[in-house]
Amino acid sequence: MFNDHRWGFDWTEFMTGIVFLIAAYFVAKKPQAALLSLVFLFAIVAIISGITTIGGYTKLQRETGLRANFALVFAIIDILVGLLFLFHAPTGIVVLGYIFAFWFLIDSIERLVVASHLRTFGMGYFILSVILDVISLILAIMLLFNPLVAAFSFNVLVSFYFAVFGINAILIAFARRD
Repeated sequence: MFNDHRWGFDWTEFMTGIVFLIAAYFVAKKPQAALLSLVFLFAIVAIISGITTIGGYTKLQRETGLRANFALVFAIIDILVGLLFLFHAPTGIVVLGYIFAFWFLIDSIERLVVASHLRTFGMGYFILSVILDVISLILAIMLLFNPLVAAFSFNVLVSFYFAVFGINAILIAFARRD
């Protein structure tokens, strides 16, 4: 009664897959531009976040008392990190490697945890999805534990991860078309 497995074609998963495949193409085609764009984007976001927090410090202090000082310290750190990334891109590239590694790791684990639902759509979908998720997990671990290699091969690994993640998302969209 509650075991209804009809999903219909999963357009959001399909579109996610297409976006990741497009990102994989652009990262592979224009690696330096993609990497520097991400570093500068993170720099700007960090600076804006810090400024916003400092702007609201007085109100936050009224509401939370001395705990607002922690927010102030982190806001200053945000701004300093943003400025570092903005004016010293190589540092940003190395840090970006860690950020992507954690993102890939979390996404891969999440997909592995929920992959069992694909069995209802066919064992082939389930097995292929698990294989792609394990490949993604291995790439994430490679990025995490070897930052020097990650820095030099970052674009290739990111492009490959985006492609694997995109293919897997499209696979899941078709698996759910039931």
